[in-house]
This record gives sequence, C-alpha cells and structure tokens, in this order.
Amino acid sequence: MFVLCRKLKSLKSPLKTLNKLHFSHISERVARTEANLEYHQYLLHDSKDDISLLNMVNQLKLNLFNLKSAEKAFFTQKLKCNFLKDSDRGTSFFHALTSHKHKKSFISAIQHSNRALTTSIDEVGAEFVYFLSKPSWHFIVYLST
Repeated sequence: MFVLCRKLKSLKSPLKTLNKLHFSHISERVARTEANLEYHQYLLHDSKDDISLLNMVNQLKLNLFNLKSAEKAFFTQKLKCNFLKDSDRGTSFFHALTSHKHKKSFISAIQHSNRALTTSIDEVGAEFVYFLSKPSWHFIVYLST
C-alpha cells in the first residue's frame, strides 16, 4: 500500500504539468482557435487552390474539435461536482429538488368513467383502492405540473 501511495504522489506533478499545458484556460483557447480557423477559412475562400492552406484549415478543424471535447468534459465535471456538492447538503437547492420531485409524482385529480372529476386527496386514494379491486373500472389520471 505504501508503494502505491508513493507512486501516485510521484505521478501527481507530471499530471498537473500535463493539465496546465494542454487544458488550462480551455474556453479562451477554444475562442482563439475558432477565430484562427475563421481567418484561415476566409483566406482559403480567396485562394481555393492553395493546398497548404487547405491542410492548415483541416488541422485547425481537428484541433478545434479536440479542444471543444475537452471543454465539454471540463464543464460536465464542474457541473456534476457543483450538483453533488449542492444536493448533498440541506440547502435550498436540495429542498427545491425534492419538492420538484414530489410535485412531479403527485396525482392531483382523477376522472371517473362517468366523467366525474375527483380532486380531493382522500377521494383520489379511495378511487385507486376501488380501481385495484375492480379491474373493469376505468379512469384518467391527471398529474400536476
């Protein structure tokens, strides 16, 4: 176990360097690459026969795709981290989340087969019990939104 911890600690510094080199300020790098690609596409539009310019545009497209994938992964991780941090506490975010789930699964009214609408919680519960005991009974469930 000690050897594993030591190896992981020695790996931390190169990984930090790699992250700084290739993924730091990812949004700014995406914006710069988009601007550079747009500029080169404009130049390619003016001179369509330039093979080196076409290769440069293709390389920039590939680079932009990779940067956007990294940016998406970064923001996905950040969003997941914020969600887990906020939903794990007894915060207003957590209570709003549970309240929304409760409202989403709450049955506010039931319409009988004779088209009578029932909105009372006790009557809705009684109709469910009656429906489950009589399989030929039909009604429509209205979920609150």
